[in-house]
Amino acid sequence: MKKLLIRVLTVCIPISLCALAGCMLPYSATGIDTPLEFREDFLEVNRTYGAVWPYDETIPKFRTFIITEKARLDEVFSVYPEIDFEQEMVLMYGFTSICPRKIKITNITLDKKKLKINFKYKAGNGSNDTSAPRTRFLVIRMDKLDIDTVEFTLLNPRG
Repeated sequence: MKKLLIRVLTVCIPISLCALAGCMLPYSATGIDTPLEFREDFLEVNRTYGAVWPYDETIPKFRTFIITEKARLDEVFSVYPEIDFEQEMVLMYGFTSICPRKIKITNITLDKKKLKINFKYKAGNGSNDTSAPRTRFLVIRMDKLDIDTVEFTLLNPRG
């Protein structure tokens, strides 16, 4: 009986660890939901195309930010969690959407000095799932990396 238990554990523990590791994102990346309060002046100058009527063709469809110091974070947020910029950084992706739902980061890869992040909208609940178009921000806290650019890809666009 002991031998069977040891064999089962020898097989099950590594499989369980692999399954759990598949759910975890590299570089300790996590989406930040709260508490965050954007500064109004930041939101005003960083709108994305389609968020304000009439549409202005000069406004970009998306915006990306790599924040590696507290002074820059203070320009973006009036309220935010404590960040250790010796070890961490904040990445942001602004885009126009009618869906204020939660976002799930699905994959992060690093290719030289370019970070690629894929994300999806989580399933919503029907008619309460849309709003007027506005600029929304995906905010990610993660280990500090030596990167020049970050590329975000929405895998299931719905507005």
